[in-house]
Amino acid sequence: MLELKNIQKRYDYHKVLQDINMSFPSCGMVSIVGPSGCGKSTLLHIIGGIDQDFLGDLLWQGKSVKKHLTKYRRQHVSFIFQQFHLIMWLSVKQNIALPQFFHPQEKQQILLDMQAFENASMSSLSLGQRQRIAYLRTRYHKSDILLCDEPTGSLDPIHAKEIMELLKEEAKQRLVILVSHDQKLVEKYSDEIYEMKDGQIIAHRVYRQSVHQDQMKKKTKRIFFPHLRLSIESFLSHKKRSLQLVFGLTLSLLCIVFTLTLSQNLENQIHQYIHSLFPASSISFQSMHHQSLTVELLNQIQAHPDIIKAEMYLDDYECLGMSFIKERYQESTTLFIGDETSPYEDLSLKLGRFPQNQHEILVSLSTAQHLCQNEDISLLIDKAVYVYYQHGLEVKPIAFHVVGITTQTTSLDTFYQQNHASYYLLKEVYQFPENPSASLGIIYVDKNKERKTVLDDLQKTYPTYQFKEVGTSTTQNISQTMKQVRIVLYIFSILAILSSLFLIGEVMFLNVVQKKKDLAIMKCFGASPIDIMKIVLYESLEIVLFAQLICTLLYYEAIEMMNQVVKEILLNHQFVFSFDIRLLLIVFGVTYLFVLISQIPPLIYVLKINTVESLKE
Repeated sequence: MLELKNIQKRYDYHKVLQDINMSFPSCGMVSIVGPSGCGKSTLLHIIGGIDQDFLGDLLWQGKSVKKHLTKYRRQHVSFIFQQFHLIMWLSVKQNIALPQFFHPQEKQQILLDMQAFENASMSSLSLGQRQRIAYLRTRYHKSDILLCDEPTGSLDPIHAKEIMELLKEEAKQRLVILVSHDQKLVEKYSDEIYEMKDGQIIAHRVYRQSVHQDQMKKKTKRIFFPHLRLSIESFLSHKKRSLQLVFGLTLSLLCIVFTLTLSQNLENQIHQYIHSLFPASSISFQSMHHQSLTVELLNQIQAHPDIIKAEMYLDDYECLGMSFIKERYQESTTLFIGDETSPYEDLSLKLGRFPQNQHEILVSLSTAQHLCQNEDISLLIDKAVYVYYQHGLEVKPIAFHVVGITTQTTSLDTFYQQNHASYYLLKEVYQFPENPSASLGIIYVDKNKERKTVLDDLQKTYPTYQFKEVGTSTTQNISQTMKQVRIVLYIFSILAILSSLFLIGEVMFLNVVQKKKDLAIMKCFGASPIDIMKIVLYESLEIVLFAQLICTLLYYEAIEMMNQVVKEILLNHQFVFSFDIRLLLIVFGVTYLFVLISQIPPLIYVLKINTVESLKE
């Protein structure tokens, strides 16, 4: 029934098995004896189909199974290991019934006395008790072949004899292959004995022929939702780590749905306040024929009696900020400047004077405080500062002297300079023969004059240019801007989910590495690679599911609380945050998609687990 033909096995350059040829009966107890290190356990692993790296052939019922060892092992083989190989995060009963998670099995009567410890934790069991559990586990998997590696090694003589008697009974119905050092027990119970030395069979003795006894078939039973139950047990085996993952993912999901909810509900509010962000007296302009603006044009526009200042934004130059360091640009020591075009004629001074040449500037009070930090702002007067500009890949400074500080505080850090000063200075610093191009300009109207009247005059005077009130154009584009903001939020939300799921994938990968011996044990008792992958994947999905349930509850409570605050504290009964179930479903759906992607590394690792090497750990 079972044959080994020319089996050879090497570990590196050492030959462990040499030309092994064996033929086994369909039933009976066949023992393999020999000194330690002679290759008995290795031979047992090959017979059991868990060691696939060998030369020669393994035949079952006359057919080679070398290319189908997983199927052969699952259908025909069961094990009693020398090291027991119990799964410590399962209960005693679950360890015994482990094959039932992967195959429909006959329900067996427990013959060994285990009532005293059947409800005990695995870590509290003695070696003898673990040995008995290892035996009982094989009773749940009525395979054709039972492989036993030192099955009595940890038992006292009484229980050792009991185990051998039970194995002898098993040998009447199936083939029992036994590896043992107990010569007396082997000779007493074995039907055949193979003796090994240095990886070779040196003797074969046959004592008796076993008569196969057919057993009465019983109804088989399989555990319901086996992969789910094992994944839950695995999840609970490291509660602290699992709860940390659930907590971290819950925070990520809650922040995402909360942020997206706020962005949608606040869009109308942004429309109401957008005009307050821009000077009410400013007008933007550009050529309808995409021509570059010129200094001459700016001077002509500025000649209008109601216009204070006209400036242009150079296309290829970007102001990176202001610093006290001349040698090189350092972002960490540079103060970002948000506005460098505003007029200063109607501003009042706190310190100093107004600029008298192109290398002199004013700064706002808030900007001076930011520059000086904890020092006296008066020290800034007549101090050299450097404004860095970028053109292409070049970053160069322009030297200025701060000659005055205004009384105004600005929301953006601001400095004020003479008309077109940056235009001439940039041209000088970069030494370009041609004038820098500019497609957009800004006009500041006297705050005491009507902007709409000035706008009409400009449109009549310069018909080839387009003039717009800054607040109006911004309002027209706010919806599109909010769409772009939401896209950015979606991107950041995806990144947040990815970071959390990357953490889950990394932890699950470490979990698989930590439990690869347990997964290898499952493979020895009927688990296929698909079974193992389902257990790993289900555990990850359980983490995500728990996080989503908690997120939903917290999200609902947060929405209710915010609406209460708005009504009672802000006295606003029109603005209401809504519980967006559609948003939740979208975010949760994306989360499940990404969690499947994040599980690719641990699942690939599962497929590559070496069963024999894992069992040795």
